[in-house]
Amino acid sequence: MTIIVLTLAFILLVLVGIPISFAMGISSLVALFFHGQLPYNLIVHRTLMGVDSFVLLAIPLFIFAGTIMEQGGISEKLVRFAQTLLGRFRGGLPMVVVGSTMLQSGISGSTVADVSAMSAMTLEPLEKEGYSRPYSLSVIGSSCAFAILIPPCILMVIVAAVANTSVVAVFAAGIVPSILIGAMMLAFLHVQARIHNRPAGEKASFAEVAKGFWNALLALGVPILIFGGIRAGVATVTEMAAIAVLYSLVVGGLVYRRLSWRRIYDALVETCVSTGVITMLMGFAMIFGYLLATEGVPQAVASWMKAAEIPAWGVLVITAIIFVFVGAVLEGAPAVLIFVPILLPVVRSLGIDIVHWLTVVVLASGIGLFVPPTGLAVLVACSVGKVRMDQMIKPLIPFLLLLLAGLAVVIFVPWFSTALPQAMELTY
Repeated sequence: MTIIVLTLAFILLVLVGIPISFAMGISSLVALFFHGQLPYNLIVHRTLMGVDSFVLLAIPLFIFAGTIMEQGGISEKLVRFAQTLLGRFRGGLPMVVVGSTMLQSGISGSTVADVSAMSAMTLEPLEKEGYSRPYSLSVIGSSCAFAILIPPCILMVIVAAVANTSVVAVFAAGIVPSILIGAMMLAFLHVQARIHNRPAGEKASFAEVAKGFWNALLALGVPILIFGGIRAGVATVTEMAAIAVLYSLVVGGLVYRRLSWRRIYDALVETCVSTGVITMLMGFAMIFGYLLATEGVPQAVASWMKAAEIPAWGVLVITAIIFVFVGAVLEGAPAVLIFVPILLPVVRSLGIDIVHWLTVVVLASGIGLFVPPTGLAVLVACSVGKVRMDQMIKPLIPFLLLLLAGLAVVIFVPWFSTALPQAMELTY
C-alpha cells in the first residue's frame, strides 16, 4: 500500500506542475507518514547520502567548463570546421549541423544546451538555403538526441554513479555508437537531398580545411584532454573536470579573447542553477528509491522477469522502451534515478554487460527528449524556433525512426558499446 501512496502522490504532484525533484521529495514524505514505522529523519539522511559522492563533483565542473567554452566562441569555430568538411555534399548544410553537433556535444555535456546553441547558430543559414524551419529544427533535435552519447555527458556521470560503475568506461562506451548513428544520419540526409534535388555546396580547399582544423584544434582538445589524462592515470574524472575548467578559461579568455568578467559571472550563475537542480533531484531520488527498495519493488521486477524467462535481449528492449517513453515525460535524469535501481538487479543476474546496458539507457533517454509532444528538448526547439508542436511532428518522424533503428543496432550488437572500453582495458 505504501508503494501505491508513493506512486499516486508523485503522479498527482507532477500533473499539477510541481517540479520533478520536489514531487519526489514530497511524495516520499507522504509515503513515510503513511508507512508509520520508518523514522521521519530518514528523508534527511537518505537525501544527503544521495549527493555524498566524490564523482558527482564532476557535474558542476563539466557544466561550468562547457558554459565557458560556449561563451568563449568555441561553438562557432567547430561549426566552421564542420562546414569545410561536409559543406561540399548535397544536403551539406544539414550534414554540417550533424557534424558540428557531434563536435559541440563533447564540450557542452548538455542536450538542451546543444539544442539552444545549434539553433541559434544554424537555423538562419538553413532557412536561407531553402529548408523549412520545422525540418531544420528536426535535424538539430535528432542530432542532439544521439550526440548525448559523446562525453562528457552529465547523464552519463549520473548513470555511472547510480549503477556504481566506472564513469570513464561509460564515457568510452558511447563513442562508437555515436559515430555509427552519426554516419547513418549523414547518409540519410544525403539521400534526402538527392531525392529533393538539393544543390551541392562549394568544395573547400585543402588550405581552408587545414585552417578550419587549426582554429578548432583547441576546442577539439577538451575530450582528448579528459580521456588522455584519465587513461594516463594523471587524475580522476573529477580532477580532470577541474582541469577542463582551467583549460576552458585559458582558451576562451587568453587565446580566443572572447571572455569577460560578466560572461564568467553568467556562466557561474548558470552552473549553480543547473547543479542545484540536479543535486536536489539526486538527493530526493535517493529516498524515493529507498522506499521502492524497502517495499521490494526491484526484487519483484527481477522475480517477474525470471519467471517469464525474458532473455537478455528482451531486458534490453524493455529498457529501451521504458527510457524512450518515460524519458519523454520525466526527462532523462529522473527516469534514470527511478528505473535504473529497479532494473539493475535483473541486468546483473542475467550477466548483461553493464556499460552496454547503460549506453542503451543513455541513448534511449536522449531519444525520449525528442518524442513529441512532451519531450523537453523538442519543446525547447519549438520555443527557440518559434514553431508550433504540430508543425514539428511530420518532419521529425523520419528522424525518430532512424534514431530508433540506431538504438536497435546498439541493443543487438553489443560490440559497438563494449569494444572501446575493452580496448582501453578499463575495469568496471
